[in-house]
Amino acid sequence: MNGICDTVRNVKAWTAKRIQGLREAAGMSQAQLADFLGVTGKHVSHLETGFRPAGPQSERLLTVLEKVHKGELKAARSQRKRGKP
Repeated sequence: MNGICDTVRNVKAWTAKRIQGLREAAGMSQAQLADFLGVTGKHVSHLETGFRPAGPQSERLLTVLEKVHKGELKAARSQRKRGKP
């Protein structure tokens, strides 16, 4: 098999424990993670207790946060020089 089936098989599940662990390792509060994900603090609380699973958009953003935290991705920096737009 290839394509989507392989992709789905290789993706680790975003469990409540994994989400909380990533947030803590990144030094973020629930409010900060909520702001990053574009959700409410209550939603993050629900994710971390397992009351609600992460949706596709949250899963993508959590994956980005995890890669940044591990140093696999770096924040983009502006290429502008002084005096030039």
